[in-house]
Amino acid sequence: MKEQLAVQKLLLTRYEDIRSKNPQYSRRAFSKKLGLSAGAISELFNGQRKISVKLAERIAQRLALDPQERTELFAHFPSRVRRIKLKATDQVDPNYLQLSADQFRVIGDWYHFAILTLMRTKGFKSDVKWIANRLALSPIIVKTALERLKRLELIQEDRKGNLARSKTSYRTSDDIANSSVRRAHSQYLDRARNALDTVSVEKRDFTSVMLTLSPHQLPRAKEIIRKFQDELAAELESAPQSEAFQLCVQLFPLTQIESLGERS
Repeated sequence: MKEQLAVQKLLLTRYEDIRSKNPQYSRRAFSKKLGLSAGAISELFNGQRKISVKLAERIAQRLALDPQERTELFAHFPSRVRRIKLKATDQVDPNYLQLSADQFRVIGDWYHFAILTLMRTKGFKSDVKWIANRLALSPIIVKTALERLKRLELIQEDRKGNLARSKTSYRTSDDIANSSVRRAHSQYLDRARNALDTVSVEKRDFTSVMLTLSPHQLPRAKEIIRKFQDELAAELESAPQSEAFQLCVQLFPLTQIESLGERS
């Protein structure tokens, strides 16, 4: 019963959080995000559907819960399930969980890399309110993000309170299914969608192209995309700039791919 209430509360909280940002968001869209039917979502919201371990695991993956959130969720399940799903992380030092959650959040929440990027701009100020104003964030979010970046030693602070990046650049791994990376890309797409409506065309660039290729050419396509991104950054960041921009490139199939051995 406890696990059912925990999952129900989690779903309702996440759904209302999305709705607060996008009132048009529907239960049907939420059910699609979770890979469940609209009827199943209604039953979960109303506490009419029994929560199995398999269902809880699917929800945890689809909502991209960080390690700390997973621990809190599965803590409501029988001890046997906790040992299997958490790999005994409920028995380790809580500082380890915090570090794992920090790493997840830095990759999964867009504003961490945005802050790191902003630090490279001309006139950057090591001031929470200034950063919050530049990125349209609340000072609380910025303060929490800065503390997290310090814990992970991604930024350094001198005696005068001046902040600086500890590394010149950062990059996540390629071609690895990772819930934090998936969460980040979802946020990037949401912000791109918002920019399409709120940023004038002179200050953004949205283009797309449809092309034909075979699955075995994907590694080469990704190689070209990575090279383009690196060359663009090197060209435009040759001198200190005043603003932080996000470049997103998506390549995905429009047709149903049968197999990697399909005919070219």
